[in-house]
Amino acid sequence: MSVSAIFGSRLVVPSPYSAATKAAPPLRQVAGGLVIECSSRPQKKATAHHRKTRPRKTTPSDIRHGPAVYPPLPPLPADWSFVSDEASTTVAAAAEPPVQSE
Repeated sequence: MSVSAIFGSRLVVPSPYSAATKAAPPLRQVAGGLVIECSSRPQKKATAHHRKTRPRKTTPSDIRHGPAVYPPLPPLPADWSFVSDEASTTVAAAAEPPVQSE
């Protein structure tokens, strides 16, 4: 809820200057306080705007429309294969040549 919805379009803030010390600087004042004017039509920020203005399915044909169905992928070529994590660590360890120190 915005400040303007609670207090209307103006919010009166008491002046930090007291009448006994010295006069307030030349700002717009009403009844001894500063006036903060709030926006009458605040804009939505990024995500709130995208959620409010996203395209919606309104027609019955759109509502019944499901996700796209694609044919299954062809099998992998013979020289390609899946490797599990355990097999990859043993293969990588065997493939590294030992380090020789001088």
